[in-house]
Amino acid sequence: MGRTGRTVATALALAAAIGSCGCSFFIPSRADVVREEVAPALGSSDLVQEGVLTVAFDTTSAPEGITDADGTVTGYYADVAAALAQRLGLKVSFVDATSSSQVLESGQADIYLGASTSDEDESIAVFGDCLEDSSALFAKTDEGQTLSVDDLASMTVGVQGSSAAQDSLNKAGVVGQQSTYMNVNECFEALSSGEVDCVACDATSGGYLARAYEGVSFAGTLDAVNVLGIAASEGSSTLIDEVSSALEDMADDGTLDAIHATWFGTLPVSLSDHMLTGITVESTGPADATGDGGDTGIMLLDGVDINELGA
Repeated sequence: MGRTGRTVATALALAAAIGSCGCSFFIPSRADVVREEVAPALGSSDLVQEGVLTVAFDTTSAPEGITDADGTVTGYYADVAAALAQRLGLKVSFVDATSSSQVLESGQADIYLGASTSDEDESIAVFGDCLEDSSALFAKTDEGQTLSVDDLASMTVGVQGSSAAQDSLNKAGVVGQQSTYMNVNECFEALSSGEVDCVACDATSGGYLARAYEGVSFAGTLDAVNVLGIAASEGSSTLIDEVSSALEDMADDGTLDAIHATWFGTLPVSLSDHMLTGITVESTGPADATGDGGDTGIMLLDGVDINELGA
């Protein structure tokens, strides 16, 4: 069976595992998904460790990366990394890092997930599209319905104080009342109780948390979309080609969409066509992928910090 056949089979297996769980908060173990053996596509000269794809990302920034109390790493990037490794016929290993240069230049990892174009330089190449994020609104609207600036004029928006989302609201000149909260979960609690009409927060954080609140869905972006990709050492051309091809296969056969839906619910994979009507965004250069000024929160069901949670 060729790569396309194998990837389709993997996507269907993953989708079946997700769809059969009957609960949007259940994340099937990677061990539960049956995968065919694949001959390694990369050799020892291409990898930090032979037979292993060593993947770096921030393992403490939920929901992209989550480290459990026992040290187990889960999250969106963990699942993307595992799927990439499987397609390349490799095992996977995770390295905690907040920047690509931190681990690639020192040879600690093969690739870094969550890189922005600003990470690219003479020694680091950035490629692919593995996640999109932006400041966004969530509200009790029909799924797929996008709000407008005019709509917000008569609404109360819940937002975490001093967050990137609050900056986006102010920069966009949104006229309406703001109610500030200590964290993004408090914002969603206020939305659920009717205290506010919508919530402004990071799109990925909102998509992750909105799964716990019936009737709450994504209602549009407030700012430019930050496209996050994969970084690798500039000289590792074989590695870049193979990983890029595997990522494209995952996008084509629906595997990436399935992983995205598992962690972010109904949040669109591509956010570029979902900006609120009436907002004009001036380009200010590549967005910072480190997440400074992002949202913090407490998951309602477990009563622990969002950065201590799995799904």
